[in-house]
Amino acid sequence: MKKQFELSKVEQIIGYKFKNSKLLLKALTHSSYSNEHRVESNERLEFLGDAVIEFIITERLYLEFGKKEGDLSKIRATVVSEKPLAEAIDRLGLDKYLLRGVGESKNTNTSKAVKCDMFEAIAGAIYLDGGMEKTKEFFNMAVGGILDNIKVHGYTEDPKTKLQEMLKQAKIVYQTSKSGADHAPIYKTNVFINDVKMGSGTGTNKRASEEVAASAAINKLEQI
Repeated sequence: MKKQFELSKVEQIIGYKFKNSKLLLKALTHSSYSNEHRVESNERLEFLGDAVIEFIITERLYLEFGKKEGDLSKIRATVVSEKPLAEAIDRLGLDKYLLRGVGESKNTNTSKAVKCDMFEAIAGAIYLDGGMEKTKEFFNMAVGGILDNIKVHGYTEDPKTKLQEMLKQAKIVYQTSKSGADHAPIYKTNVFINDVKMGSGTGTNKRASEEVAASAAINKLEQI
């Protein structure tokens, strides 16, 4: 691995340049690579990042959502769960930069748990290197659209999954375009069901726009 070149690529993707690049390298080090090369893995950073992410979400929920504690806890559990954090790694294309051992490298399908740990480790590394505000910027870029969507459209348990369950045999296709400046992108998604456009939505990231489009399609189907 050409470490410096790869690290600069990761920095471009996550929108943060490290003062101490060793922290980023550690965040990208899976335990299998750590065991083979006798270096520290990302497990401690993952532990820290998990707590930092929970704080970031909790603070946003408290400041931006006028809901009861029980409702806030449900929303927080949805956002900090394995699925959205793993999907953020996929969406950003970060999985290929994870350092793995020989055996782990043969596994072409990285588990959601490993991707989730990677996301949390990156958050932990940014926190140590640049502080809370820079970590918030990374989180809001990568996952914050979920909260934006909930704030505008209300809390639902994953509209894409709900739409798929409503139409088990249908062909559902999401088409997304990106516009705006690099630091403030706007994503627009159209959802087609059996080649018929049934909903559209916008968001600050691809996932958020897809969920808004899925919600629009669900609303339209429920009115038929």
